[in-house]
Amino acid sequence: MVIGGQTTTSPPMQVVIGTSAFTGSGTAYEFQSRYFNSAGSTISFSPASDSFTRQGGGCTLAIYNGTNAAAAQAYDQKNCNFYFTSGAGAVFNYQILTSGTLKTLIITRASNGDQIFYNNSGFLGTAENILKKPLSIYPNPAKDLLNLESIPKGSAVKIYDLSGRKVMEAYSKETELKIDISRLSRGTYMIHSENIPVQKFIKE
Repeated sequence: MVIGGQTTTSPPMQVVIGTSAFTGSGTAYEFQSRYFNSAGSTISFSPASDSFTRQGGGCTLAIYNGTNAAAAQAYDQKNCNFYFTSGAGAVFNYQILTSGTLKTLIITRASNGDQIFYNNSGFLGTAENILKKPLSIYPNPAKDLLNLESIPKGSAVKIYDLSGRKVMEAYSKETELKIDISRLSRGTYMIHSENIPVQKFIKE
């Protein structure tokens, strides 16, 4: 997630994380954002835009005391705060980026641009994905070269603009890669590699 311009990735835990999901039909919907606890919101979709309005809801209050407890508890609280610090009536925009079989849901709080990301492996909902090192990108913001670390060998690295359009693609022979982004226009972009959550970077 990205809160106040600061990116935080979900810490590894000893438990399997449930799948975050939209449920409901007609005009009655709910969204459950799950990490260790669940942040549940009753919502209504806007027919004119890719957005929904939060009507109400609440967070479960279980306490995780396993490995990495402090970091996991802090992330759990951020997951809850993302939806509930705005109160009822808050508007959230959403978009889905697709690359092969990987789909990433991006939810953005309209009031301040904070974002949270979910992928179709169940919000890192398996031990294999939970224990993967997050993709490291630097510098961020970047002007000409973007350095990437912790990439799966031989995987595709794809860059999208915020409309979901793919603007660049490269392939990694090793776990590190340098990408020339000098031809990209200034702005915010999303980047991901195989089985790694989407991350945001800024092109200066």
